[in-house]
Amino acid sequence: MRRPQLLALSALAALALCLAVGIAIYNIPTVNDRLYPRIDRFISGIREVIAPAPETVPTAAPIANLPTFAPAPTQTPNFKSQTPNPTTQPPSPTLIPIVYELPASISLSGARYEPQLYNNCGPATLTAALVYWGWRGAEPDPDNDLTWTHLEDVRWQREVAAAIKPKQSDKNVMPYELGNFAEEYAGLKYIIRYGGDVDMIRRFVANGFPVIIERGFREEEHGQSGQGWEGHYGLITGYDDSARRFITQDSFKGVNYVRDYDLVVRDWRDFNYLYLILYSPDRESEALALLGPDADVTANLNNALVKAQAEAAQSTDPADLAFDWFNVGTSLQLLGRNDDAALAFDQARSYNTLPYRMLWYQTFMYKAYFYSERYQEVIDLANVTLQTPGLEESHYWRGWAHHEFGDLDRAAADMRAALDAHPDWDQALSVLAEWGVSP
Repeated sequence: MRRPQLLALSALAALALCLAVGIAIYNIPTVNDRLYPRIDRFISGIREVIAPAPETVPTAAPIANLPTFAPAPTQTPNFKSQTPNPTTQPPSPTLIPIVYELPASISLSGARYEPQLYNNCGPATLTAALVYWGWRGAEPDPDNDLTWTHLEDVRWQREVAAAIKPKQSDKNVMPYELGNFAEEYAGLKYIIRYGGDVDMIRRFVANGFPVIIERGFREEEHGQSGQGWEGHYGLITGYDDSARRFITQDSFKGVNYVRDYDLVVRDWRDFNYLYLILYSPDRESEALALLGPDADVTANLNNALVKAQAEAAQSTDPADLAFDWFNVGTSLQLLGRNDDAALAFDQARSYNTLPYRMLWYQTFMYKAYFYSERYQEVIDLANVTLQTPGLEESHYWRGWAHHEFGDLDRAAADMRAALDAHPDWDQALSVLAEWGVSP
C-alpha cells in the first residue's frame, strides 16, 4: 500500500477514534448537563432565525354574544388519559369539610430541594415532593443524608426523568405524569384539582401536605431578557401570613424561595390554579377531607368554571382576559362540554395575547376542537406549535386530526414522531396498535 493511502487511512482512523472519544465524553452525565443546554440553545437560535416562532397562539375571531356557561352535572373526567373517549373515573365520595385552626406561619421540613437539570422542572419538583414522603429512589444510598450539601447529586431526579421524559428535548411533562410516577414507583396516591386559592394551599401545608402548583414563569424571575413566558412547577412547603408570602422549593430559583401571595396567585392563574397533592395511602381520608367540596371532581371543575368566568367579568387587561377565557375553556373541556369549551378558547385567542408556548403545557384546546370536529383547527395550531420539537402531545393530537380526515399516513407519521419525542409512550403505542400500524 502506498504511503499516501496509509496516511489517509491513519487520518480516518484517528478521526474515528476522536469522534468515539468525544461521544463517550459527551455522554458522561455531568458533561452532558453542561453541554446539552448550550447546544440546544444554539440550535434553537438558528431555528428562530430561519423560521421565527410567533409571539402568541394564532388568533380567532371574538364570539358575539358569548354566553355565560352555567355549571351542570356531567360525567367525571379522567385526568390520566390523552386518548379520545377515555374511561371515566368513579364518582368521588361526598365528604363534610374539616375545619382546622391554622397557624400564622409554618415551614415543613423533609422535602429535598432539587436544582433542575435543563428543561427539567417537573422531574426536579416531583423528586423534592417524593423525598418528603419517604421515597429514596430505586436503590437508596445510605450515605446520602439529604442535607443541603448534596445539591450536586441529582441521581433521583435522573431516575424520575428517565421514566416520564426519557429525552432531554422533551419540553414538558403533564401533571398526571408526575402523579402516575408517584403511584407506580413510590406507592403514593395523588389528587389533581383546579381553581385553587391561597387558603387551600395554607390548609394543606399546615396539615403536612406540600402542594405542587403549575404556574406562569415570567422574565422578571427568569433573569434572561427575551426568554418570554414559560410554564413552571414549584413545591410549596410553607407560608407566613404576616408577610403574606409562600415558601417554595423552586428548582430554578433556589431553596426556600419566598414569593408574595399576590404574585403567586397572578402566575398561578395562567394554569387555572392547578394543584397536585401527593399523599400516602393511609392519609387518604385526611387529604380528601382537606379538599372539602372539591373532593368531588365534577364539583371542583364546576367551581373552577365559576371562578374563571367571574375573573373574566372583572378583567379589563387583554392578557388577563385571554388567560381567564382559556381557564373557562379548560374547565368546560374537562367537564366534557367540548362545544362550549371551543367557544371559550376562541374567545381566549381573540385577544391575541396568549403566549406562544401555551400549548406546550396545556392541551385542552386541542381536545376541545378535536371533539367538536374542528380537525383543521387542531392541525393548524399544532403546525405552529411544532415549530419547536419535543412536544409529543402536539404530534398526538395532530395525528388524531389527520386520522379523522382519513389520512392514515400522516396520522401514523405524527404518532411515530410522538414516540420519537417520548420513546415508548404508552398512549401513542396503543393508538398505533388500534390503527393496525407498526411503531
